[in-house]
Amino acid sequence: MADVDKDRKEFWSSQPAVLDSMVLCDNPLFQEADTNYMVQYLPPIANKSVLELGAGIGRLTGEIAKKAKDITAVDFMQHFLDVNKVNNRHMSNITYICDDFTKFQIDKKYDLVVSAWLFINTKDEVVDKMIGQVLEWLQPGGYFTFRESGPYDEDVPMRFKQNFFYHRTPFKLHQLLGGVVKDGHILTITRCKNSRFSMKYDHDIAAAVTEVFYVAKKVPIEPVLASTLPLTTISCSYLKKMGVVAGWQVLVVGCGTGALVFHIASTYGADVLGVNFTIKDFNAAVIHQKCSPDIASLILFEMIVAVEEADYGAECFDVILIQETQLMMNDPTKLFANIRKWLKPSGDVFLVEQNSCPDPLPSDVEWKRPSKIVS
Repeated sequence: MADVDKDRKEFWSSQPAVLDSMVLCDNPLFQEADTNYMVQYLPPIANKSVLELGAGIGRLTGEIAKKAKDITAVDFMQHFLDVNKVNNRHMSNITYICDDFTKFQIDKKYDLVVSAWLFINTKDEVVDKMIGQVLEWLQPGGYFTFRESGPYDEDVPMRFKQNFFYHRTPFKLHQLLGGVVKDGHILTITRCKNSRFSMKYDHDIAAAVTEVFYVAKKVPIEPVLASTLPLTTISCSYLKKMGVVAGWQVLVVGCGTGALVFHIASTYGADVLGVNFTIKDFNAAVIHQKCSPDIASLILFEMIVAVEEADYGAECFDVILIQETQLMMNDPTKLFANIRKWLKPSGDVFLVEQNSCPDPLPSDVEWKRPSKIVS
């Protein structure tokens, strides 16, 4: 296997300290527009202390220094920092540090940590560690603002198809950002912008770019563990009756913050996949998973807006539970067609839905999907 870290350093050492190396475009008009674009997504920085990771030649460094109390600019390429110093030589509130951002350490606490295209150079396990480090660097209530690019089109120039470039989808970035707990604190997303646009590279090659800009805030974990969240009594009774055992594969559609998922894993030792529909629930579920290391390996959470479009393969689940989700689906019929495929030959599906009928249901009531309430 190639030495990814060595290759990363050799690549950036070979790149000249110019605009084209930083943003893949040498048009100075783009530099101004792009810098303004980044600045507008920063939280208030007046009289704040800022840490900039991957500062490069200082496109953002100088703009932040105009308002911030101080800024620490970190980059692992000295020739980039040298240009940064020249570009911002009129600023007296900038500290420059040449260090590898994956190993960088500092005792100071900051109001804002900012980066652009930093995680694209970094493996998932290192990103996880770095986010924990960012939480340590931030003051309580501090912000982490970062910008990343998703997958490029195939015709992007070869120099940006390196083995150490990780072009992650927005969903993958959500997973990485929301899954880290440090000293009772997490990063919660306060603003997120997804965009897709085209740029022209060298030799007039055009390629589309998917990009995400995040603003996340350091906040304490809410003192609510999954074990204290309400469980659907009827679902728990059903699971007990079924005799779920360790080794079974269970799918929970509409798992919310994961209460039933944790109940199944801790009570029966079964492997559970919980499907969420909102990033808020997904983040909460992943945080609870991090706080439950004894059963964390049995649990997997996934956020998918249209679960009826998912494809989990044939005959892979022993039990599928669907919790109050039909009203959120565009095509429930398609979901049930998929369920027939996902279930093992002896598998069971259990459905819980809200309805407006008397309890117990009259014998002549037909189950169907109306416009608002399942009856």
